[in-house]
Amino acid sequence: MENLTESIDHIIKWGTTPKLNIPNGELALKQALISLYQEYLAIAGKTPVDEKDYPDPPDFNFEKISNTIRSNFPKLGFYQMILDPFEMTKPDTGLGDANDDLSDIIKDLMEVQWRFNNTSEQDALWYFEFIMRNHSERHIVNLLKTLKDLEEEL
Repeated sequence: MENLTESIDHIIKWGTTPKLNIPNGELALKQALISLYQEYLAIAGKTPVDEKDYPDPPDFNFEKISNTIRSNFPKLGFYQMILDPFEMTKPDTGLGDANDDLSDIIKDLMEVQWRFNNTSEQDALWYFEFIMRNHSERHIVNLLKTLKDLEEEL
């Protein structure tokens, strides 16, 4: 549990604290995302729902998060992706945005963090697993691939 909350706190600061001095920032981001992903895989399918009613979390400002990320990771931008990786004859491509990927991840993690602080540990873990499986996991995979591609470009 401690590793999960530390990973969440670490990643969130990149979307809430502008112009951080991050030595080897892209590598640090890769490491943090992989740690978070490992935490998800360790609990996947094992977290029961907390049936209690809790207040709704606040609406975290996506644009502010995105602008803060831009100040910390200016190289994160658009990338091309294959929309259907199993289409072998003529796959369609689309445009992804690494800043948007990280913004979505951070916004999701801010809600998980809020739940740890304002609801219950069980509710926070359930929501973390749910949001990873249904939203953030794809962003993490895309972002890790983009970071790898940026690394090879430099």
